[in-house]
Amino acid sequence: MTDAAFPISDAGDHDMLAHAAMALYPPTERGVPRLLCLSENATYRIDLPDGGRRVLRIHRPGYHDATEIRSELAWLDSLHATGLPVPRAVQAMDGERLHRMTLPGMTGRHVVMFNWIDGTEPTPDIAPDSFARLGRMTAHLHRHSRAWQRPAGFRRKSWTHATMVGPQAPWGQWQAAHGLDDAARDMITHAMARVGAELTAYGHGAARFGLIHADLRLANLLIAGGKTHIIDFDDCGFSWFMQDLAAALSFFEDHPRMPHWVAHWLRGYNTIASVTQADLSILPALIAQRRIQLLAWGASHAQTAQVQGLGPQWNARCVTLCRDYLDGCLARRIGV
Repeated sequence: MTDAAFPISDAGDHDMLAHAAMALYPPTERGVPRLLCLSENATYRIDLPDGGRRVLRIHRPGYHDATEIRSELAWLDSLHATGLPVPRAVQAMDGERLHRMTLPGMTGRHVVMFNWIDGTEPTPDIAPDSFARLGRMTAHLHRHSRAWQRPAGFRRKSWTHATMVGPQAPWGQWQAAHGLDDAARDMITHAMARVGAELTAYGHGAARFGLIHADLRLANLLIAGGKTHIIDFDDCGFSWFMQDLAAALSFFEDHPRMPHWVAHWLRGYNTIASVTQADLSILPALIAQRRIQLLAWGASHAQTAQVQGLGPQWNARCVTLCRDYLDGCLARRIGV
């Protein structure tokens, strides 16, 4: 996610681009594009003649360059080789998987086609066991990240305190959120200052900070039967490993079942990799920081259905979460 989302008015242009992109692929990979989502990227379902499906991602401009996208694809290749169920990019007729396309009157767009993954996006009613499964999968992902020898030229964004909630954060500025009075801004400012201090003390050592998915919210999971698939690595980058747990709670950090989700995620994670007391202790700071990053994103997407669907009290609840973080209530809720 970022504040550089596609204007909804561009939908027709991207429909034309999606149809034009079919010529890049072998006849067996060409189909009818149907828009799935027009938000950060334009995402299309491609219905193939044989009944199969693919996913076409049309990248938004100004967010990732070609090197960053190829780096994402390289990590997906390596993760897939370990058996993790992640998306795979499809080769075009020229053997390449990333292309830059232009149409008259349009800025060039990077496009990538992926294999289709069946499944259903979970809701907050997700079974706790699904969070345990996600914890195990995330631990596998982190173990791979720590050991993987990244190819030369690999480059992805770093998600630090400054890039998540600072003045130049790519997702926008939380101060622009609707309905914040001076007291609310002071509360958030105080909370984020403490978060920054805690994260400085926690540090960026290799055991705590590395390549992660960075956006493991419910919308980026697909559940089919007893399997969970992780999708949409568009925001993968370098951050604290425990940030993937904070991101898994996105938009629901104050949900009554949140402590149960955390407990089950940690139970699953600990079957594969260890979590230290310092990792547990930093979780409230990461959860509060993620919520304010989302508050900034919401401010820059206020007219979208997703933000409006959060309800009129969601911004106010962000302030409450910061207060709960500052007074230790958030830490007590999750038992750290």
